[in-house]
Amino acid sequence: MKKSIIVTLSAVALMGLVSCNENPSESLPNGNSSSSSSIASSSSSSSEAKNFITNENLSRGVSTYKDSKGVEQSLTRSRIYEAAGAPHLNSKPKDGKPQKVLVAPIKFTKDPSDPKDIIDASPELLEKIRVSFSGTDEEMLAASGAKTYSLESFYTQSSFGRCAFDCVVLPCWIPWTGTAKEYKASTSQGGVTMSKYVRNWYLTEYAKPGHGALGNDWQYKWSDFDSDNDGYVDLLWQTYAYPEDSSEAAHFWWAYVTYTGNTPNKGTPDIMTLAWASTNFMKDFGGYDTHTFIHETGHTFGANDYYDYSNTWAPMASVDYMHRNLGDHSAYTKFTYGWVDPYVLKEEDLAGGKTAKITLSASTLSGDCLVLASPNYNGTAFDEYFMVELMGPYGLCERDYKSGYESTNGFTEPGIRILHIDARVYNNDHKTYLKTADELGAKGGDIRVSNTYKGRGGFTTDSDYWPTAEGKLPSRKASVYTEASIMESTFNPDENWTTTQMYSAKNSSLFTKGQRFALKRNGKATGWATNFMPSGTNLWNKAKTIKTQSGAGNNVTQTFDIDESCTFNYDLKVTDIQQDATKGAIATLEISLAK
Repeated sequence: MKKSIIVTLSAVALMGLVSCNENPSESLPNGNSSSSSSIASSSSSSSEAKNFITNENLSRGVSTYKDSKGVEQSLTRSRIYEAAGAPHLNSKPKDGKPQKVLVAPIKFTKDPSDPKDIIDASPELLEKIRVSFSGTDEEMLAASGAKTYSLESFYTQSSFGRCAFDCVVLPCWIPWTGTAKEYKASTSQGGVTMSKYVRNWYLTEYAKPGHGALGNDWQYKWSDFDSDNDGYVDLLWQTYAYPEDSSEAAHFWWAYVTYTGNTPNKGTPDIMTLAWASTNFMKDFGGYDTHTFIHETGHTFGANDYYDYSNTWAPMASVDYMHRNLGDHSAYTKFTYGWVDPYVLKEEDLAGGKTAKITLSASTLSGDCLVLASPNYNGTAFDEYFMVELMGPYGLCERDYKSGYESTNGFTEPGIRILHIDARVYNNDHKTYLKTADELGAKGGDIRVSNTYKGRGGFTTDSDYWPTAEGKLPSRKASVYTEASIMESTFNPDENWTTTQMYSAKNSSLFTKGQRFALKRNGKATGWATNFMPSGTNLWNKAKTIKTQSGAGNNVTQTFDIDESCTFNYDLKVTDIQQDATKGAIATLEISLAK
């Protein structure tokens, strides 16, 4: 489901890749072999064992910055959107005070002549909305018959308690005075127009004796829905009793997040960020399916879609909530929300022949994750790095990963997922990016690139690429930058995320015991580099600096500088993965500088 940002704010020749199993002569992606005895021998020598570093020796990722007054503030995706003039639901409230998500069920006058008008806005459906948005895990299990989660419960668990919000579901349907067809004929902005109606309806009903349709027992003033007192309702969720329609070009009857462009009003808060979706998205799990609502709420914290709007490829390989509504948010997404504090490993930490021995437990249960940092890494989620996390069918992921959701399955066995992240943020010039946490907090605009092939709006807005010597777009598809993409343990040249829009990762996509990952080995680029890195080498994206850019679409031409020293030189080996009764699984990694 798309996050709309335009409604009212302003208006292949690929080489095979083989996973490396632990044996005396590992088969490497570039066809060379290398002895695996070096790591093993270092662990067996007491003198060399002193050259290990562990989790405790590493710094942690940061999600704060200092404002102009020197006060520490949260640095999250939602904070960057706020700086750009579009406040979102705050993913990490500074005081931990619960925000309010106002859930407004919308009904229309029934239209016997409309064959699509088949949803009954009944008291029973209203109760399903209440349970789906705010119910306990016990209520959801009893109602749906499946281990699935309400919106409020999912985000409490996914955020490890750092995201605080209460879903307040209105006790009645809000009636729009006309049919659904008449409503569509009245406006081109379904969610935005309805948000104005909802606000006026609420204020009118609340002012009536006994609070009108809201009832005598209703305890919330309209201003209660602005918990941070910024003049905007924290979040308005509108779910309408009419079927979705994905065939419409304008996606009027669909699911999305958008913004109104209203100005703040601290006396009577106005609405800026809103979500809009049909109750029909709840039809699975006995009418208690929250997957779409969880995905869209992810946008209200600021995350992009990780699927490709141009239907060309699938960088996240489907197994992610911001791609195919599956399992849990990735460690990368949670880092941008301020919910995890990754271990950070830098190349200088490994100087002098040191080896990092890192343990990670299942990320969805613990928040454990590891950043392999790029040169001059700024310590935040908003830079270029590799994200390493232990995946598996645990916690929030258990049901989706084991049973699948809408024809997509997850990871049913534990393994290490490695993602290449390019989350560098621009201010108003896409050729440059902000390099420090304080700059990001003060001036952040948006992430420079996306997972849509060639960008959501073309190269001049939110894409970049590794050019030919002439500065033009090369023919190799993987040369286009992505925000987040998987480095798969095994590689099929005929079907992978660069070739297939509906591609799904499998258990074999994860790195398991004995497997290794490096972009360079024996002085040569490995298959991961040549197939999945935009440069086709072990150069980071940030090794390229754009000097000038002209043209549009496929005809963009750039001049640029390349820093040949800006290279990825880590060599990661999974030495063990063990199931654990409380932590799901625990993985041990050994990481050194590539030979």
